[in-house]
Amino acid sequence: MNKYLLVAILLSVGLVLSGCGQKNGDTPLVDKNAKIILFYGQECPHCKIVEKYIKDNKISEKVNFAQGEVYHNKTNSALLAEKAGKCGIDTKAIGVPFLWENDKCYVGQEEVIQFFKDKVNSK
Repeated sequence: MNKYLLVAILLSVGLVLSGCGQKNGDTPLVDKNAKIILFYGQECPHCKIVEKYIKDNKISEKVNFAQGEVYHNKTNSALLAEKAGKCGIDTKAIGVPFLWENDKCYVGQEEVIQFFKDKVNSK
């Protein structure tokens, strides 16, 4: 076997094993330094209810928050696990929609929608 071919194969295997070149979904990375982060899943029906509430009530114009899709984005998913860990939530028990604000966690459509209602009404 040609030594250059062997090097190319070994390099390719190394990149795959290290995760380099791995597609992280078509969803953008969430700003991990944001003060408020809403984590959601693209196919999550409860997330769609929250999304509709946000749109219908123009929450994005009233509250500054970042959003991160976690079903198709491993980096966002890892950040969700990190944030949930700060709230003492077991990584096996994490669900979406999930909202994080300054080490406080809100899980489920009711808690997330109530968070936004409270945030808008406190202004």
